[in-house]
Amino acid sequence: MARNGPAEGGTRNGRNGRLLRRKRRTDVAMSGTLQILCDFVWVSTTLALVAFSLGLILGELKIVNVAQGDLMMVGAYSMYVLRDLPFAIALVLTFAFGLALGLALERGVLRWVYDKGFMTTLLASWGVGMTLEQAVAAIFTVSQKGLDPPLDGQLVVGAFAYPAYRIAVSVGVVVLLAALLLLVYRTSLGLRLRASIDNVEMAALMGVSPQRTFALVFAVAAALAVLAGALVAPTLAITPTMGLAYLAPSFFAVMIARQGSLAGPIVGAVAVELVFTLLQAYLNVTLAESVLFGLLALFIAVKPQGVSWSWSKARKETQ
Repeated sequence: MARNGPAEGGTRNGRNGRLLRRKRRTDVAMSGTLQILCDFVWVSTTLALVAFSLGLILGELKIVNVAQGDLMMVGAYSMYVLRDLPFAIALVLTFAFGLALGLALERGVLRWVYDKGFMTTLLASWGVGMTLEQAVAAIFTVSQKGLDPPLDGQLVVGAFAYPAYRIAVSVGVVVLLAALLLLVYRTSLGLRLRASIDNVEMAALMGVSPQRTFALVFAVAAALAVLAGALVAPTLAITPTMGLAYLAPSFFAVMIARQGSLAGPIVGAVAVELVFTLLQAYLNVTLAESVLFGLLALFIAVKPQGVSWSWSKARKETQ
């Protein structure tokens, strides 16, 4: 009987080695792709929640609330204070605190400057943000705080693993945003809100109280920002300035949408994060952020009215 010689055995071993190396390269490429995709979804959803809350305030109150990032920070610190409670209970209490804080800020500060012009409202919201930052720094110091995620598991696909908490939060935020859009576009409450955004004087003649609407919108928007901070708290270092990283991208996400659109900031947030993800494939993070903000500023300068993310409206505009 013929036996395999040393040359044939070496050939088989070499072939097996090449197949193994090819499989490893494939696994590494697949893991890298899934990592980028999951990170994109995670950041996009949390950014979309902040952008939606900022768009609510800009659309209804016609002010740029630069304290929105600081409200996120308040949500993170609230979860830190309530860390000994079950996560769901702490989340509900944090959201309720965000509603109360938003209502207090609107009634106590912003309602007095609505008619004072853009610069006055901008400075007022900046002052609110600085007050929140300094108060938190005085209470908790500027040292980093941290939280353990309530879910310890991971989603495993081959050699790829991703935290289950981030996936659960991403799905939850998508459901929340879908529910909010249904509320805005499919209910009588949403109809009154959109009427007030389009023409506050006409809405007032129809029986919609502008002052109550302003207070409700700001309270809900503040609570959503606080909720966003609470959700990202277990994944980031908690500091008094942590919310600033979300402020500029969410602002641009709102600005590239059509003015008054409530769905636009959500799509804008996804677009901003998509461009940033593509830039990161070729540039380091710092340079990618610089190029991103430069491109967004140029886009807004060229198309200051923003983009209509409605296909039917966009088609009419091109005809």
